[in-house]
Formats: sequence, C-alpha cells, structure tokens
Amino acid sequence: MIKKPYSAYTAEELALDDLFLRWVQHPDDEEVVAYWHVWLLHNPHCTDTVETARELIRTASLPIGPSLSGDEVSTLWGRIRESLQTMEDVRPLQPDVRAVVGWWYFLRTVAATFGVILLIGWALWMQYGPDQTIRTVRTDTGQTRTIRLPDNSTVKLYANSSIRYARRWSDESPRAVWLEGEADFSVVHRVDTSSSRLFRVHTPEITVEAVGTNFRVRQHPQCTHVALTSGEIKLLLNQQKPIQLKPGDSVEIAAGFVQPLP
Repeated sequence: MIKKPYSAYTAEELALDDLFLRWVQHPDDEEVVAYWHVWLLHNPHCTDTVETARELIRTASLPIGPSLSGDEVSTLWGRIRESLQTMEDVRPLQPDVRAVVGWWYFLRTVAATFGVILLIGWALWMQYGPDQTIRTVRTDTGQTRTIRLPDNSTVKLYANSSIRYARRWSDESPRAVWLEGEADFSVVHRVDTSSSRLFRVHTPEITVEAVGTNFRVRQHPQCTHVALTSGEIKLLLNQQKPIQLKPGDSVEIAAGFVQPLP
C-alpha cells in the first residue's frame, strides 16, 4: 500500500507516526529535527496540524492521575501512549529522508560559509574602502610638504608635523582635518556657508572653522597659535563662545585661555 504524504495527515495521524513521535520526544536527534524543519518550510499550511499533533503527544505523555477513570481516557490517548512505549530510540532513517537531511546540512553549510565571507568582505570594505580610508601625512625634520585635499583646498605641512583626513569628502560629510604640528591652510570657498559645510581643523585644544580662508595653525603640547591672513575663521573652545578672528589677527591658546598676539 502506498503511504500518503504527510501533508495529507490529520493531527491524530501525525501523532501516531513514528518519525513524528521521534521528533517530539527526541529533540536532540539532529537528523530528524532537520527533516521536519525542511518539511515545514515546504508545507507551511500544515503548521496548525503539526502543533495540534505535538500537543496531543505531550498530553498523552503526561502521567495519568488517580482521579481519572478509565472512561475518561480516550482510545486515541491509549494508542499514542502505546506507540511511545514501543518506539525504538535509534532507528536508521529511510534513504529518501536521509537524502533530504544530507542536502539540508550541505546547503546550510554553504549558506553559513557564504555569510562569513560576506561579513569579512563588508568589514574590510568599511575599514579599507575608498570612502572610509583615512589618509595620514607626516613630515620629518627639515621637510615640508604641500597636500591637496579632496575639495581642492591645500595644506602646507611644516617639519615634524602630521595631518589626517578622509580620502573622499561628500556633500553630506563635513570637511575636516586633524593636525599635530604646524601647517598653512588655503581653504576653497563654498557658496553654502552653513555649519555642516564649513572647513574644520581639529587640534587637541581647539577647533578652527573656516569659510574661504588663508590661515596658519601651530600646535604644540603647551599651546596653540592661530594666525589669520585672509577671510574669516572661528575658534571653538570647550564650554566657551566661538571667537571670531579678522584678517591680521593672531592669538595663542593655552589651558583654555585665548591671548591676542601683537
């Protein structure tokens, strides 16, 4: 007699099936769990029937209390309980079931490997991709370098100094560099002078905001000198109002205090 497919089973018939019983009673059997997992993926309309059958098995597995009479135990529960008692703990799966499980494990391994490769690739792109890479330029004693920034602004970097910036700037990201040492800046003017579009030079002590400007920043551990040649800049210090400089102004910042220089 040809066995009908599981998708045509009722909940009671599933509850009496050995393979289904093993799934419910032996959740550590990976092959059986994998088989029913794949089957449910292909038969999602049977989810309610499966849950009903699982509940029938759980109920039938409970011990019968002394308050229950024989009439209260249905014939179905007796058949399920008998099947549970006689079920073999370990029985080889049928060849067709084993083939399905084997393919499921193979595809799961391939998917997991592919996911790991994608994750590693994404991490490398985030760290070394063209939009994310940070460029650092350093000078040695007696060396001077001129650097063209992504927006065509230029930096003249003096000896024993370094500057960091993103290799690519977009309209959505601020133009920003980080300076240690001394440098002259010639900033390209932008029509949009909103705060998010300004050019910024960050040092450990201050941030310089510029529009279209020529200025010098000399940063040392003890103090920072800023001299404005043309245009306009603002000095941003922690917990202080911005300080506006005019062309020809030169100041020294030390320990959070600003001192004008002659």
